Amino acid sequence: MNHLLLMDTSTQNCSVAIGNDDAILFQKFQNDGFNHAAILPSFVQACLQATNLQLAQINVVVVGIGPGSYTGLRVGLSFAKALCTALKIPLITISTLEMMANGMIQICENENAVYVPLLDARRMEVYTAAYNNELEIVEEPKAMIVTENSWQELIAENKKIIFGGPGVVKTKTVLSHEKVNFLTEEICEAKYLFSIALKKLKHHEFSDVAYSEPFYLKEFNERI
Repeated sequence: MNHLLLMDTSTQNCSVAIGNDDAILFQKFQNDGFNHAAILPSFVQACLQATNLQLAQINVVVVGIGPGSYTGLRVGLSFAKALCTALKIPLITISTLEMMANGMIQICENENAVYVPLLDARRMEVYTAAYNNELEIVEEPKAMIVTENSWQELIAENKKIIFGGPGVVKTKTVLSHEKVNFLTEEICEAKYLFSIALKKLKHHEFSDVAYSEPFYLKEFNERI
C-alpha cells in the first residue's frame, strides 16, 4: 500500500493531504495569507496524526509547482525536496493549473465542457490555461490581461466554458457570455493533486529532486 503526501502552497491557501492507493485519507486546509513557511510543517504533522501514520510510511511526496505566488512555490517545493531527500523517496510535481482544472472536473462531475482555471496575478492579469473533461490541454498555460474580448476564440469553438479559481472575481466583472459559467467552489486544494499523482506514480513519472524548480510562468515579482 502506497501512501502519498500531497501539498500545495501556490496561492494564499496552504493545503496538505494524505492519500493511499484508493482515496484521500485526510486533508488540512487554511486560507490565511502567505505564512506557508510557518504552518506547512505543522499541517504535515497534523495529517500524519489524523491518519495514524509515521513520516517513514510515506512513499512519495506530491507538490503543486505553479504558477502562483513566488514565495509560496519556493516554500512548498523546498519542503517537498527536503522530505524526499531525508526519506529517500520520489517526488511528483504537478502544475497548479492542472490541479485546479482537475478539481473543477470533479466538482462538475465530468461535465462535457472546457475548464479554465484562473489564478490571480494582480491588477487585471491572470495565470490561466484550458483543459477538456479528460484533463487534456486545450490552451497552454499563459499570463494574460483579462478584457471583454478575452477567450473569444475558445468561446466560439465550444458549447460551454467553465471558469474557476481565485481569478474568477476579476474576470466576472468584464466577461459575460451565455456559454460562460463561473465556478465559486474552492479548487486550490491539495486533494485535487491526488488522482493526477496516482497516474504519475503508476507510470513512474517522477521529478528530479535535485533540479526541479517552480513553474513561475513570468518573471519574479516580489509583491506576488
